[in-house]
Amino acid sequence: MNLIPALWKILWDVWNVRMLVLLSLTLQIILFVFGKRRKNMASQWINVVVWLAYITADSVATVALGKLSYAQTNIPNPNNALQALWAPLLLLHLGGPDTITAYSLEDNQLWIRHFLGMGIQAIVAIYVIVMSWRHFWFSFMLILTFVAGIIKYGERTWALKLACHDKSGYILPFYSLAADSIKKEERYKNVLIMAHMMVKEFKKYIENYDIGRFSFTVRRANSEATNSMAKMNRNDDTYSKDVLEAEMGLMYDLLYTKAPITFSKRGCIFRSMSFMCTVSVLVGLFRLIAMEAKWNEQQYSMVDIVITGVLLVGALALEIYAVILLLFSDWAMLWLIKCGRGKWAIRLWQKFPWFFEKKKWSKKMGQIDLFGEEDKRPKWSRILGRLGIQDYKFNRYMHSIPPTLYPVILKFISAAATDNSINLGSLEVFFASTTFGIQMVIMYIITDICCRCDDTCTSENSANSCGHDDDKETCKNLSHYMMYLLLTCRSLLPVVVSDSELKDFIDQARVWFSVMKSKAREEGRESSPSDMIKHFIAGARHHYQEKVERVQDRQGAKLGLVEAMDFFYEYVIIELVDKDNEEVKWEKLKIAWLAMLCYAAISSPNNYHLQQLKGGGELLNLVWFLIPQSHIFCGVDTFTLNGFFNKYFH
Repeated sequence: MNLIPALWKILWDVWNVRMLVLLSLTLQIILFVFGKRRKNMASQWINVVVWLAYITADSVATVALGKLSYAQTNIPNPNNALQALWAPLLLLHLGGPDTITAYSLEDNQLWIRHFLGMGIQAIVAIYVIVMSWRHFWFSFMLILTFVAGIIKYGERTWALKLACHDKSGYILPFYSLAADSIKKEERYKNVLIMAHMMVKEFKKYIENYDIGRFSFTVRRANSEATNSMAKMNRNDDTYSKDVLEAEMGLMYDLLYTKAPITFSKRGCIFRSMSFMCTVSVLVGLFRLIAMEAKWNEQQYSMVDIVITGVLLVGALALEIYAVILLLFSDWAMLWLIKCGRGKWAIRLWQKFPWFFEKKKWSKKMGQIDLFGEEDKRPKWSRILGRLGIQDYKFNRYMHSIPPTLYPVILKFISAAATDNSINLGSLEVFFASTTFGIQMVIMYIITDICCRCDDTCTSENSANSCGHDDDKETCKNLSHYMMYLLLTCRSLLPVVVSDSELKDFIDQARVWFSVMKSKAREEGRESSPSDMIKHFIAGARHHYQEKVERVQDRQGAKLGLVEAMDFFYEYVIIELVDKDNEEVKWEKLKIAWLAMLCYAAISSPNNYHLQQLKGGGELLNLVWFLIPQSHIFCGVDTFTLNGFFNKYFH
């Protein structure tokens, strides 16, 4: 019994190669469009689509090449002679679009595999060409298409190799571009120049990223430019942010696209050759269609002619669109600046702002509210939860980063690098006696309770709370963001709490929090923050049946989650939430969260931050770029800053 109907088999035998080459072109279009969008969009759907297209595209093109070679050898058909032209066109597809060469950093490490694959696929394409050798004009079309395909494939392999081996920033286009004198009225030009200079120096610094041992510096030739930038940053907090965002965009291009070779001399020559070859083949195809007598004589399939035309027009359209994108990219503007046409760049940006990328990265930060009543997960996430495959990662949701947050971070970094400028009071004992993961969980609980109590204040009290509203909102955003990192990226943080312990504590904390609020409603009263925390600790102690031990009896050992909350209830929490006035309380909480954010950024692996660029980036990545470069932006002594972190975190 045949499971597959005979008609289906016939259709597959006739259309398999045709469907594969059209599918290959479709995948290239998807990669071209969405590969660019993932740079500044934190969308899981885009990442999934790009990932599927990326891992499928090469396989589809390879299978199609194999089918073509088999057809030319075993089932020669004069009507299908035009299909031989598809083999070198598939090399164009294997070369991939300019907008994505690597899906992740690990793909750059596999450049040798791509190089060997290019050699094998080129041999297969040559074999198909030789077996299909016909008249001169047709053979000439085959050769031109092969040249265009091998150039495109070579560009991709070359870009992967450069991204893999470059540790000193030498792959940066316009490496010798000088950061000339900065004029205040030319902000767009200044931002690009400084971002280019900083990414060049930061590329060298990444391998030795350690603010306690190595200071981020720039060449003396650029010292005047950095001094001018520092002056402008003092007058405008957003200037350094714009430079960092442009720098993140340039870094993404260097690691995941063909930017390192596109603007090189050899890259321009090869691109011109590839473009001219593709145009010539398309003209040759039109000539074939025009020669109706020759067409009938060779008995070319009308379907094959249409598919060949679609493949050539598609390849040419993608190439033209790629050139348009390049002309309005930051790299093109840098090229104009290098050629002494900086005013042209400014005019282009002013007259055609819609062509330029306004967002260099996603500008998003994840948020997780452990005790939130509203389920803000997407519908598909809740369905997965009912199927028993739910995970904390599905609980995350993205919010735009508040515009006021960056100046707060920059101000904190400057203050933390100044001795005795920050005083956490009783929180110093808390940080010295607990591990980083426990600090995050306990501070989250304290912050959440304080926020809820503050929100339920009477209108008379809330009228006087304007002064600390900004600090409270900062604490709320950072606490939810750090909880997002703890639950979705815990392996990247300096956390020693086990998965099971953390999950059990959080699940129970949600129960205790719900019970605590229910009791308060039943009693018809609003508890103070200290009372709520006291009830919370009582529920935790009852669940774990732990006997609280004093720090002195533990001989310097770090406290656990429950006993840490119980011990510091009297010594830290009461003083923080009851004795301090509102402004002091929120100021201390804000400093604590900013310190934990910065420490998490410099403690996480370097590759993590570079990997995140392919998903639009996030707040932690921006802070990772900022901390060592704050030495340039605002004269921060990073060695002193590192001492501040060592004082509170171990």
